[in-house]
Amino acid sequence: MTRYFDPHIHMYSRTTDDYERMSVAGIEVIVQPSFWLGSPRTSVGTFVDYWEHLITFESKRAEEFGIHHYACISVNPKESIERPLALDALDVMMRKQLLKRERVVALGEIGYNIINDLEEELFVKQLDICKRENLLAMIHLPHNNKLEGMKRMQKIFETGHYDFNKILIDHNTEETIKMTLEIGAWAGLSVYPVTKLSPDRVIRIVNQHGSDRIMVNSAADWGVSNPLSVPLTASEMRKNLCKTDDIEKVTFFNAFNFYKQSEKFTWKP
Repeated sequence: MTRYFDPHIHMYSRTTDDYERMSVAGIEVIVQPSFWLGSPRTSVGTFVDYWEHLITFESKRAEEFGIHHYACISVNPKESIERPLALDALDVMMRKQLLKRERVVALGEIGYNIINDLEEELFVKQLDICKRENLLAMIHLPHNNKLEGMKRMQKIFETGHYDFNKILIDHNTEETIKMTLEIGAWAGLSVYPVTKLSPDRVIRIVNQHGSDRIMVNSAADWGVSNPLSVPLTASEMRKNLCKTDDIEKVTFFNAFNFYKQSEKFTWKP
């Protein structure tokens, strides 16, 4: 059976039935980045409890279905504009050394949501933590005005010495993929009904830009989304006679090669 890796999925918002379906479909490894709760947080403790849930309970829940689960910890872009709450949460995250915990393979998601200076402050602070601690980073391109968000990111990248081999920029589309690949970062393509990419659009992107450093994910969350988007995309690629090597790279091996840079990523295929 073909194996798959979903490098960006929010299982906090999914049911146990989803894990069963994912296991049957051949998904063997997943990475769950920090997400928002669906409503505004009211205290730092809600961040801590959520991060602990990702690191402990969610990994155990996945293992029951033979799925290896890893987490990314951060103050998510959508929750980074609250002051002083967001800064206090970041301080607690560092004091509790959550980034050093088992199965925490990166700092993320970080980046932009509505694209403003408050988001950028948290983005830069967390990006600099990655540089200082030699950590992997998962960056979130905004759902709207992606090109503007990418251009602001590029200005930040120009001011610091960042290791782009350790940076994954996610939620790319046709307008940002070339820019992401040209700076040397890894590129995430989210297959998500309505608001993100379809399998057909992924196929066109891979046909134009190749499969190197590109990985497909479901970004499945509270919204109308599909935790089987990675195997679904592989199936559509096979129907369109895409090369087997390209299919395997964007649905498994590129994600594996990115995350294996973390010493916490211990799974072997």
